[in-house]
Amino acid sequence: MRRVFLHVLFWLVYVFTLAYLNVTSGVKSFELLPEGALLLFYSQVIIQTIFLLVKIPFVYTALFLLDQYLNQKRKLFPIVGILTILITAGAISMSLLNHHLILPYLLNMYENEYSVFSTGSLLYHGLALAFITGIATTIKLMRWQYQTQLQVVKLQRQMIEAELKYLKGQINPHFLFNTLNNIYSLARKGSSAAAESILKLSKLMRFMLFETGNARILLKNEIALIEDYIELERLRYTNRLHIDFKNDLDKSDQEIAPLLLIHFVENAFKHGISETHQNSFVSIDIKLKEGILDVQIANSIQPTTGKSNGSKIGLENVRRQLELIYPNHRLEVLNTSDTFKVTLIIPLS
Repeated sequence: MRRVFLHVLFWLVYVFTLAYLNVTSGVKSFELLPEGALLLFYSQVIIQTIFLLVKIPFVYTALFLLDQYLNQKRKLFPIVGILTILITAGAISMSLLNHHLILPYLLNMYENEYSVFSTGSLLYHGLALAFITGIATTIKLMRWQYQTQLQVVKLQRQMIEAELKYLKGQINPHFLFNTLNNIYSLARKGSSAAAESILKLSKLMRFMLFETGNARILLKNEIALIEDYIELERLRYTNRLHIDFKNDLDKSDQEIAPLLLIHFVENAFKHGISETHQNSFVSIDIKLKEGILDVQIANSIQPTTGKSNGSKIGLENVRRQLELIYPNHRLEVLNTSDTFKVTLIIPLS
C-alpha cells in the first residue's frame, strides 16, 4: 500500500510541476503564479494528465526491462532496441493525442500548420518521454543500489556470525578438553581435590551453555569465569605455582564478547606452567578505565627453550575473533628467554 502511495505521489508531483513550469516559462519577474494564470494552470494539469496515458505505460515498461537487465535475464542491446521501438511508438501516440484531442478541444486550436508526424512534434514528445523515463530510472537505480548495499551488509554480517559460531564451536571443546585433562591428572594422583574440581568444572560448563551463546556478556562475569578457572589450576598445581591476579573495573556493567580473555589465561597455564619445573608463575592484570580494557597476562616458560609453543587452536581462534569483533584492538605478544607475555587493549565503548 505504501509503495502504491509513493508511485501516485510521484506522478502527481510530476504533473503539477510540469504544469507550473509551462505556465511560468515566460514570466520574467518573480511571481509564484502570474495574475489570471490559474485557469491556464488547471488546463496544463489536464493536458499533462492526458499525456500520462502514454507516459505511464512506457515508463513502467522501461522499468520492467531495467529489472530484466539488472537481474541478468536480458542483455543490454535487445533492451535498447525494444526501448527505441517503444519510444518511437510513444512519441507518435503523444503527437496524435496532442493534435486530435488537446489542441482542438482544450486549447481551441483547430488549425495547426504542423502535421502529426512532423519531425519537431515527434522529437519534442520523444524527449518528453525520455526525460520522465530518465527520472524514474534514476530513482529506480538509486533504490536498487541502496537495497544491494543493504543485502551486502546483511550477508557480511551473516558470514561473520557464522564464522564466529564456528570459532566458538572449536574453542569451547578445546577449553573443556584441557580442563578435563587437569581433573584427570588429579584423579590419577588420588587427590581429594578431584571432587572439588568436578564441581568447579560444572560451574564452568553452566556458564558456557547459558552465557556464551550471547553476543555480549558482562565483563565481570568473564572475570568470574577466570577466577573459577584459576581455582581449578590452584587445586592442580598447589604450592608449585605462584598466581597473581588483579582486576580493576571503573564500570561494573561493561559488556564484552564472551570467552575472549579466558583463553589467554588458559594458554598461560597450559603452555607456560605445565612446561616449567621451578619458579613457575602466572600474572594477570585486568583494568577497565573510561571504556578501554587493558589486559596484561604473563607466565613463566622453560628457559632452555626460550619460547612458548602456544595454543594453536585456542589462541589463533581468539585472534580471529578479535579481528572480527574488535577491529580496533591491539594485541602484542612478548616472548623472552623465560617469560611469555600478552598485552591486549580493546576499546569497548
